[in-house]
Amino acid sequence: MNPNPGNSKSGTSPAAGTHGALADVPMIYPARNCPVCSSTGKRRLFRQSFGSLSQGSLLPGFDLVVCADCGAGYADDVPGQEAFDRYYAEMSKYEYSDRAGVQTETDLSRFREVADLVAPHLKKDDRLLDIGCATGGLLAEFKRRGFASLFGVDPSAACAKLTEKLYGIPARALSISTLNQLNKPADVAFLTGVLEHVRDVDASLDSVKSCLSEGGHIYFEVPDATRYDHHFSAPFQLLSMEHVNYFSPTSLNNLMARHGFSVVFTKRLIRHLSPQAIEPAIGALYRRDSAGKNSFQIGRDDETERALEQYIQQSRDLEEKIQEKIAALVEAAKPLAVWGAGTHTLRLLETSRLSQARIVCFIDSNVHYQGKTLAGVPVVAPSAVPNLAAEILISSQTAEHEIFQVITEKLRWPGVVHRLYGGSI
Repeated sequence: MNPNPGNSKSGTSPAAGTHGALADVPMIYPARNCPVCSSTGKRRLFRQSFGSLSQGSLLPGFDLVVCADCGAGYADDVPGQEAFDRYYAEMSKYEYSDRAGVQTETDLSRFREVADLVAPHLKKDDRLLDIGCATGGLLAEFKRRGFASLFGVDPSAACAKLTEKLYGIPARALSISTLNQLNKPADVAFLTGVLEHVRDVDASLDSVKSCLSEGGHIYFEVPDATRYDHHFSAPFQLLSMEHVNYFSPTSLNNLMARHGFSVVFTKRLIRHLSPQAIEPAIGALYRRDSAGKNSFQIGRDDETERALEQYIQQSRDLEEKIQEKIAALVEAAKPLAVWGAGTHTLRLLETSRLSQARIVCFIDSNVHYQGKTLAGVPVVAPSAVPNLAAEILISSQTAEHEIFQVITEKLRWPGVVHRLYGGSI
């Protein structure tokens, strides 16, 4: 068992309560200021670590910190925004290539809930812009409700093409940094599941404002870090490789007030990532004030640090059980195919004995992972399963049930399947 759950196999132990420079773990990237209030003071709570694909990985880990001044949570020691833009353009998992871009019923239900929240505040002739539109499902829901002026942007060219193909809604492949290329202002911009992924928050919001009309609205939906400990899934799963901002309602309101927006509504929501996985979220609509940035006072976020510390402890407790299961697979020394090459697996390769198992391949439905290697082992498509001479380990909590169904029902594979969260057969 790893004596340092949550840290790299080097055994480096982060120092809690440290302000400013965090010298015990050398930083790879320049230090990051608080994305909410721009303060340089911070306290580190945890070091997250990930393995890397042979090509295309975003980062090897980050420091989870809270701002010493306003209390907001964020990831420090992360690459610049250009790396994030490139990653989402080249490695997007939101193309849903295994189902031709079509969203799941869980996704469609979420889009309906967003439309229910926001539509009463809109006019039917408003121009709606979905930033990070994936394959266009949210815009399609508004189209079904009679909104006609719709446009999507996404870093992935494949996502933009699928938005047009599936729903007849125009879209362009643009990053959040290049929205100034749009030549017609939007009345409402949607960023659902976007702002937590953005490294340069101020510059990105300035970019969004560049394509927003005076008096326009922005709707955000982001994970609610103050409730991570209320809806627990896999250990440290909500400290994703892709998530670098950890918002509360207070910190999100602070950020938007600083950028000259007033609150229309802020709601705490429950979002289903899959039938068995829940993510607490914040849904918030803001209006751009015509006078620009108003005078405002940063409110202290007293929830985030306490909730993140509780979540870290919960994760450590469950991780002990997960690592025991992995250690048993290592000791059994049987050939193993690991289904999943995303955050969950990348973390286990760094923090458990998984890398010591007799892994013959990794399996993933994301075409951008296929053909690459992970820990020197090839990543293959699910179509390779019928020819496997190995047992399968499902390395996912969010999609464990769905993957299990694909293996046993769609592929009709008769071998042993190990589930870290639901047992094995």
